[in-house]
Amino acid sequence: MILRIDRKVYSDSCISKSVYALADRYTILRSIDGQGEILEVLPVGHEVGSEESVRKEIINTLNDFKLRCLIEEETKDIRTIIYAKAFADYTESSE
Repeated sequence: MILRIDRKVYSDSCISKSVYALADRYTILRSIDGQGEILEVLPVGHEVGSEESVRKEIINTLNDFKLRCLIEEETKDIRTIIYAKAFADYTESSE
């Protein structure tokens, strides 16, 4: 099965993490053309569902990692503050 992925929607990092997460069920060959990324999906050694169910699983995985990337980006400053505060308290209490 061939899937075309819009690189304006899904980053390289998001696609790479998704491909890795699905590696136990599918071998996914990646290539890029002028319109986006092309994923050639091949099942790994077991029977898979319909093409539509495979497509749905891949899209859900892409959306999951896209959301994780968005949350990570949006909470980056908060995490930095929490880490700084935690280590500042540790340094003060150990002296």
